[in-house]
Amino acid sequence: MTSYLETLSGTLRAYGVDHPTVVVDLDRLDANCARAKESSDAKLERRLVAKSLPCLPLLDYIRERIPTSGLMSFSEPMLTALLQAEPKTDHLIGKPLPVAAADRVLTTCPDAAARVQWLIDTPERLQSYLDLAASKQSALRLSLEIDIGLHRGGFRPEQVAEIARSIAANPNARLAGVMGYEAHLAKLPGFLATRATRASADAFRTAIAGLPKSGSKLCLNTGGSLTFQSYLAGEAATEVAFGSVLVKPSDFDHRTTQAFLPAAFIATPVLKTMPDNPLPGLDFLPRNKTGLAVFGGHFLAKPVYPEGFGYSSIFGRSSNQEVWTGPHQSDVAPGTIALLRPTQSEAVLNQFGTILAMRDAQVVDEWKCLPN
Repeated sequence: MTSYLETLSGTLRAYGVDHPTVVVDLDRLDANCARAKESSDAKLERRLVAKSLPCLPLLDYIRERIPTSGLMSFSEPMLTALLQAEPKTDHLIGKPLPVAAADRVLTTCPDAAARVQWLIDTPERLQSYLDLAASKQSALRLSLEIDIGLHRGGFRPEQVAEIARSIAANPNARLAGVMGYEAHLAKLPGFLATRATRASADAFRTAIAGLPKSGSKLCLNTGGSLTFQSYLAGEAATEVAFGSVLVKPSDFDHRTTQAFLPAAFIATPVLKTMPDNPLPGLDFLPRNKTGLAVFGGHFLAKPVYPEGFGYSSIFGRSSNQEVWTGPHQSDVAPGTIALLRPTQSEAVLNQFGTILAMRDAQVVDEWKCLPN
């Protein structure tokens, strides 16, 4: 990958990058979209996770290549921005929002009552949302968060039937579906993963069995970037959600994503090169290393270019001018564009406000990001 990164660095320097920024390689993104489309069941709906792809032009670009049922949104500012920008998109909230946040969204965007599936995880939150719906004189669409093995909150599967009945009996709400997240499945070793996968599937089916058998089609959502490929239509779920895998930050390096390519990088200029720079307080000791100081730092990312350089264990992490240490024989010069591979995409891709879109080793557009 060294020649690719060298070309990428040179392109960004020629473009005039002079501060930290995020770049997305559209050629690689195209390949990842094609892989995601062909490796997931076409009879399942696909929902993009907005926090992992927090840029409306980026979402639009992907949706031109992958048909989607809507977005999964996680924050009031991003949800509000997307509701205002798009008049028809369906949003499934990916974590329970405080009812005050939902109140503000509904005040700013009254049509959110029809376009948002609010996630409910406890009887207490259900009651607070029913009270909000009554005060707004709107019927809210409510989806139930189900604990299918991750144990990060949500209803137990056997609670679903009772909660569904209470929603059906209330004129201010209607059941939109359920969401069962199972991020643990791809992280467990061997026999534990096999056992947990069976238990998760059983839990999801138990939850589905508690739902009403009549009425409009419900959204039965599960999966994530490491697992979405494993689900088939007709088993239980009606849709899967994913996002990060399409740009593949390093936390998503996994046996299930080997066919996907890293498509997003942080780029930042080298401010200083320091050959043989001595250790602070130990100036008398020879040191055959070269230090670099880059613009900014403490990114959620790992250095990948220039080759052989990594974070300095002596200087530690810094948000100002982070020092990397590498080989003594290095021709890196100030102005070189250093590259890092993000460990995650959420809160990283929109960290600097703009994404540079590249194709054929050329910057072809600058995309404004969504708020976190």
